[in-house]
Amino acid sequence: MGEVDIAIEEVKKLISQNIIRDSILEKSTNFEGYQDIYYQTNENITDYLSLIDIANKENALCVAGSGDQAFSLIYKGINEIDLFDVNKFTEYFIFGLKKAMILKYSYDEYINTLNKLIIQMTNPSEINEIIFDLLSYMDEPYKIFWQAILEYNWKLQKELNIYTNFMYGLNVNAGLKIISNFCPFLTSEVDYNSLKNKLSTVNMQFKYCNAINLPDVFNKNYDLILLSNILDYAYIYWGYNWKIQNLNNYIANLLKMLNNNGIIFLHYIFYASKPFHQSDFFTPYLDYNYELANLKNKHQIILIRK
Repeated sequence: MGEVDIAIEEVKKLISQNIIRDSILEKSTNFEGYQDIYYQTNENITDYLSLIDIANKENALCVAGSGDQAFSLIYKGINEIDLFDVNKFTEYFIFGLKKAMILKYSYDEYINTLNKLIIQMTNPSEINEIIFDLLSYMDEPYKIFWQAILEYNWKLQKELNIYTNFMYGLNVNAGLKIISNFCPFLTSEVDYNSLKNKLSTVNMQFKYCNAINLPDVFNKNYDLILLSNILDYAYIYWGYNWKIQNLNNYIANLLKMLNNNGIIFLHYIFYASKPFHQSDFFTPYLDYNYELANLKNKHQIILIRK
């Protein structure tokens, strides 16, 4: 069985679980394989990318997530990006569906359609039509994947006599409206069209791995490494009582992957004013020179420069 066939079978399981489950709030959390996805970022990418000069940055290593980080870097002029994630589904969402949406739609159409995918009450026949019309904008592996997913979902819902927006059930942040000012390429129609024009020349690759193993998986150097808030989940790999030395050793290995004058967006911190936040614990103890920048909505980000 090929990789696309495996992806199809795994996402079929996700769809089936979502449709027969009483409430999506009962979802268990996985950190490997195929999982539900983020349709949009919940980070203020616009704010934190404005903290650095990207003009001289040529390549980047970036968490896949919703794809908004990578698309923002492309918009900013970086044309070689390696993506990684512990969720294999992100590849098919970003390189298939989301990229096709950008290539096909105008600025307003993109935002409106992405909102339709997120809303639970969107008519399932409309969802099918949206995805079907995007297939011709996808590279062959992603076209095969999404066509199979459409066929499976329609058959399953007919058998169960349940007609729902299956894309809603696959979304981690189901129901959250698009926050356009969080993404620099969605700030205006001009910015969006700039990204659209750059997509045809960019080189994006995806590898399935967790962030802790990046130095073992990627064997080249980068001008920029963007990790989102994945260190919130370091306990999965280091244990709940991990020591600060784990983090310092990790940073030391990441620095070896940076070119001169490279930058690591080490960690994104949500609502730092909470009485206790996992991220707040380790920031005062870093052995490395770091910058802690305040963003809007009481968010923060940690930067380390080489």
